[in-house]
Amino acid sequence: MRPLSARERRLVAIALLVAAVAAVWFLVVSPFVGGFFDRAAERRELIASHQRNQRVMASIPMWRQAAETQRKHAERFAISAQSEQLAVEALKEHLASLATDEGFQITAMQDLDADTPTEEAKVRADLQITLTQLQESLRRLETEGPYVVEYLSVSADRALATGRSSRLLVRLEVGAPWRAIRSRAS
Repeated sequence: MRPLSARERRLVAIALLVAAVAAVWFLVVSPFVGGFFDRAAERRELIASHQRNQRVMASIPMWRQAAETQRKHAERFAISAQSEQLAVEALKEHLASLATDEGFQITAMQDLDADTPTEEAKVRADLQITLTQLQESLRRLETEGPYVVEYLSVSADRALATGRSSRLLVRLEVGAPWRAIRSRAS
């Protein structure tokens, strides 16, 4: 091996100096400075989380009030009953009172519990009704309470055969969500 020339020694010294500076940078300075940046980012995240939590905490009274309002008006969104069968009976009673108020006839009524979810009462009714009564009844079902008309079939065969307006044969399926209420102890 031959000895290095002055120029080669200088290049090796510069390379070792660059390697030493890079090692100091990557082993000491970069982690130290990077720690400042990491802690600053963590601090920003904590401040944002704290502000978000403060907003949530400040909104708790509003959410409590909204929950209380919903509890007060729960009967507008579901039939309150002790059991599903009682909810179905309440739905049948509502349809019967609607028939009495509007002046149409219910020829058959049955509950449909075969493939309905347990939180829904569902009734099928066969009606003899005029067009005006049908329109008014559907409007009332739509605006009064939690009732949903899930199926409607209208047959006007008599009017077609006689050539005069007569009562329509209507099959109507009405559903409504129900919620269980506790029975009051006597």
